Amino acid sequence: MFGAAGLAARALKTKSAGRAANNHARVGATSVPPIKMKKILRNSLVSAFLLAFGAALSPAAVTFTCDPNVNTTVAGLCTTLNTTMAGIYNNTFSNANANIYVQFGVTGLGASVGGTGTLIPYSTFITALTASKNGNQTAALTALNNYVTPVYGAGMMSVSVAYAWSLGIPGITGVTSSGGNCTQGSTGCYAGVVTMTNVPGTFYYRTGTLSPTADDYFTTFEHEVDELLGTSSCIDTNNNVLTDGCGPGIPSAMDLFRYSAAGKLIPVSALSTVPGAYFSYDGGATDPVPGLFFNTLANGSDYADFVASCPGTYHVQDATGCPGMGAGLDITNDGGIEISMLNAAGYNLVTVTNAPTISSNGIVPIFSTVSTIQSGEWISIYGTNLASATAVWKGEFPTTLGGTSVTINGKQAFLWYVSAGQINLQTPNDASTGPVNVVVTTANGTVTSTVTLAQFAPSFNLLDAKHVTGIILRSSGGAYGGGTYDIVGPTGSSFGYPTVAAKAGDSVVLFAVGLGPTTPAVLAGQAYSGAASTNSPVVLRINNVAVTPSFAGISSAGLYQINLIMPTGAGTGDVPLLATVGGVSTQNNVVVSLQ
Repeated sequence: MFGAAGLAARALKTKSAGRAANNHARVGATSVPPIKMKKILRNSLVSAFLLAFGAALSPAAVTFTCDPNVNTTVAGLCTTLNTTMAGIYNNTFSNANANIYVQFGVTGLGASVGGTGTLIPYSTFITALTASKNGNQTAALTALNNYVTPVYGAGMMSVSVAYAWSLGIPGITGVTSSGGNCTQGSTGCYAGVVTMTNVPGTFYYRTGTLSPTADDYFTTFEHEVDELLGTSSCIDTNNNVLTDGCGPGIPSAMDLFRYSAAGKLIPVSALSTVPGAYFSYDGGATDPVPGLFFNTLANGSDYADFVASCPGTYHVQDATGCPGMGAGLDITNDGGIEISMLNAAGYNLVTVTNAPTISSNGIVPIFSTVSTIQSGEWISIYGTNLASATAVWKGEFPTTLGGTSVTINGKQAFLWYVSAGQINLQTPNDASTGPVNVVVTTANGTVTSTVTLAQFAPSFNLLDAKHVTGIILRSSGGAYGGGTYDIVGPTGSSFGYPTVAAKAGDSVVLFAVGLGPTTPAVLAGQAYSGAASTNSPVVLRINNVAVTPSFAGISSAGLYQINLIMPTGAGTGDVPLLATVGGVSTQNNVVVSLQ
């Protein structure tokens, strides 16, 4: 499969924007003001039934129903929303219950309508949390009892439709795609409606390169979904004044976790534009992201969104978008503040045994340590619990192997080898460049990380930690291939099989990955045998002696070979080897054995 003696195969395997209470559209840094949303319609049915209800959060799921203009605008977008985006929420929370209608329309970056929301007794919220005690909810309960119950204990609180449905409260009306009321469970009844701007060029859909003036569609979309689930505030910041849009002294779930210092709750009755308010699930003792503050200005942004720092650290729930930033950002890789907020409010974290993890900088071209990869390249993912058992492909380019699957930028990768600590795979065809999400899914859960996708990501195949994988072509007398070649390495059998150091004048073939586009183009995920030359020249330096290869290109699926005549004057022993293509060089500390 990988050319002479399957050397590359050996190398691959052995390296071990709108809430229900008022407007909460997300806006761009210089975009039009967000559109007004409906006020919450208060259900008067609150009384004894709800006081006695107190049910634990019910198992459910997040799903999306798309207006026809979604796929018309971006082909396949609805499928991505119901796989990648829904998967983020359903693999994070066990009880999120929201079928959300999605469309493009006239708005800022994005806006959401929660439909006809509801007021519930504060005590119902406390009862539900007490029944769960999941994640940070135990600490949240202590803080609520100490600091919040004295303020709101005898009153009501406002929740979104999705939040009420997740609590399992019956009789709560939803919203139709046109904004009308409807009965939960009826056809065309949703927990909310998300509208994303239809202005061309506004969004980056994780294909190609993120423009300096574009915002990541999926990051903005998650912002609106979070607010439908419950990250929004009751405080209305429109019209240059702060008001309680849910009613005097009535908080949303997120308003219960706003602090100015340890033990210093900021109640909704104390409306203030003073900066420095932050989210805390344990009474202000812990600021999960120090320096990340709620928006407190009467500026039309949600009172529970975060003050954006552009440029700077970016979060899904920032009040404004940061064009050109945050590609691939979601609630699982932005520090997890939104997950902490929703967990404290009552969304239970999925409990996973032996969940997969990806090591820091653990997505690299084979034998490299640089977290930049190329379309169609053989790469490795390092971590824990990446597969339940070791499995090797049979040459069929599977997208699932040993119960493990991987997507890169939402596209299925082709798996060659999986084990608990390492996955070797070929990346899918993708013209995108820039940060992209890598998602590993096993029977025990899903983990998401980020890697940079680039046009070039060169890396030599290695026999061990430093010796390049290569062969010396022979007319006769070689140890392999019926005498047609030797394997390059220190002369002898130090690797457990015969290798020979190359000498000046030898015809040598070296193996690598990630040398960039070729002519003809070679697609990932299928067998190939041929000679597809690289479009950009490859320059070798052997012990700092420049060498121009006679050929550099793909000879089999994802594998490049570099043909050269070993030059004179390159020294003897293990000497440094470097290849450069497109201005990018192979990994450091690679050697080739010479005599």
